[in-house]
Amino acid sequence: MGSDNIVEANTAVGNSNGIVVFPSASNNAVRQNLAVGNPPIQQSTSAPTGGGVDIWDQSPPSNGNTFSGNLCLTAVNASCPTASRATPRKPGS
Repeated sequence: MGSDNIVEANTAVGNSNGIVVFPSASNNAVRQNLAVGNPPIQQSTSAPTGGGVDIWDQSPPSNGNTFSGNLCLTAVNASCPTASRATPRKPGS
């Protein structure tokens, strides 16, 4: 992911990694996405060395990336709220 993007209402399921924000990315809004099962249940989830995660923010905290309303189970440097607080949207709705 680059800079100044909105990543919204996507579904990322069963991939090596779900949503990844690269180290140089800045000022991105990642919101209302469904990212679960990344990697698939059959693979290791000991990120970042053994496998992937649902949401992985590799950028420093000062880069201005925000994460809100996403539904995920695993994350590195990003929040994974409880399902009752997450508000993912279906694309096109």
